Amino acid sequence: MQGVSTEKVVGGKLLRVKVDFDSKINQVRITGDFFAHPEDVIEKIENSLSGLSVNAGEEEMRHKIENVITKTGADVVGIDAASIARNIMKAVGVSQ
Repeated sequence: MQGVSTEKVVGGKLLRVKVDFDSKINQVRITGDFFAHPEDVIEKIENSLSGLSVNAGEEEMRHKIENVITKTGADVVGIDAASIARNIMKAVGVSQ
C-alpha cells in the first residue's frame, strides 16, 4: 500500500511524506521546502526507517530519526524529527 501526508509545520515549511508499506515500511520519501545540510541526511533518514513495523509508534520513529541527525551532525531547518514521524504515522493510517 501507499500513503501520503502533507503538512505545513510550525514556521510555515511544507513537509510531504510518501510511504510504501505493508505490515512494515518498505520505502519512505521525504520532500518539502525545508533545508538539510548535508543534503544526504534525508536519504539516510529514509533508509533508517525501512523495515520498521508500521505499528512501531511515533516515538520510536522519532528516536530513529533523531539518531540519524545526531550521528551525521546534520542541520535540519524548518522541520524536526517529531514532524517527520507524525506524518509517517498519518501516511500509513495509524493514529496514536
